[in-house]
Amino acid sequence: MSTAALVQLAGPISSENGPGLFLRFILIASFVGVGLMVWALARAGRDGAKRDAARAAAREAERAGTAGTAGRTADDLG
Repeated sequence: MSTAALVQLAGPISSENGPGLFLRFILIASFVGVGLMVWALARAGRDGAKRDAARAAAREAERAGTAGTAGRTADDLG
């Protein structure tokens, strides 16, 4: 289908109220919703990566600083 035919078919939809206007609102809202979802997932992934890095650093510090004393209390250590 040629571009001119598509423009001719879309003409009444874009200039009149009716289902075309409603569908346009639905389309815009869906794009906004997808954008917000992508933003939220990216933010959650970034926060999760920070949390994972902090846990790994804490594990490494525990291994390096207190080798062999994991799970023991201060009273047990003397």
